[in-house]
Amino acid sequence: MSTLPNVRVDRATTAALRAPARPAEITNACALCPDGVTRPLFEVDGALIVECSGCGLVRQDTRPLAASLLYDSDYYATDNPKGGYANYFLDSDVNRRTFRDRIAAIERRYGRRGRLLDVGCALGDFLLEAKASGWDVEGVEISSFAAQRARERGLRVTAGRLEELDLPEATFDVITLYDSVEHLTDPIATLAAVRRLLVPGGLVHLVTPNVGGFQARLLGRHWYHYKPGEHLFYFAPRTLRAALEAAGLRWDGWQRSASYLTFTYCFNRMRYYAPAPFAFLEWLGRTFRFGPYAFRVPVGEMEAWARREALP
Repeated sequence: MSTLPNVRVDRATTAALRAPARPAEITNACALCPDGVTRPLFEVDGALIVECSGCGLVRQDTRPLAASLLYDSDYYATDNPKGGYANYFLDSDVNRRTFRDRIAAIERRYGRRGRLLDVGCALGDFLLEAKASGWDVEGVEISSFAAQRARERGLRVTAGRLEELDLPEATFDVITLYDSVEHLTDPIATLAAVRRLLVPGGLVHLVTPNVGGFQARLLGRHWYHYKPGEHLFYFAPRTLRAALEAAGLRWDGWQRSASYLTFTYCFNRMRYYAPAPFAFLEWLGRTFRFGPYAFRVPVGEMEAWARREALP
């Protein structure tokens, strides 16, 4: 069993003084085997990250009592280099390049357009791109703020948890979960609702951080995607497959995922590791206008596919 790193009291005290007040938390059980024995891995920003010895699923040991309260207006434009969005609005054009690639991949795999549901749709940029491509789109979003903003953009978006909504069965051809399954308090229940809402033969496309990938193994506790409070579960391909199959879906494979990023975004996020130099680089990028240049790069995430079994 691994032990937690020793942390000097003065450093811990300083970090506690600087950290924002944490919301009330409760125990976060393993989503795949609730009775499994867990072992501690390390602490990240004051939160304990653990691994289930039974199934290998990595998770935060606790979770916010009211997770939806995290996703208010500040979440979409924050100065926190390791939380929320640096600026959802300024990054929108670049994000939509990534979304166009994902829509093209869905259309190649599914073979036609139809009805699409995006779970965790934020302010609706992916839905706008899918709609422009000819899909009949709808979204679900836990954040009331984000759902309202998406509706103001002319989109059909419902606020709430998917498994608690009264949506008609076998309604959607494709359901997407982009950077959302790791936020869920009960991923199996949500994925079971996804299965119920898919037509027979319908497709699921997920993107989530890969805790079994090279970047996560190399960086350990310093991996950028360890975000206490936001990210509650950390999947590897094996545990993501187990979660999808536990929900009654058929695994259809996975691969590394890449996204379009800008220098400005990268410098902003890297301030978590070295505030002064990367803040200066961010300023240089904005001042000399090379910051908005976009490039496509793997960011430690994976994309996976699954289906609801077709009728015989």
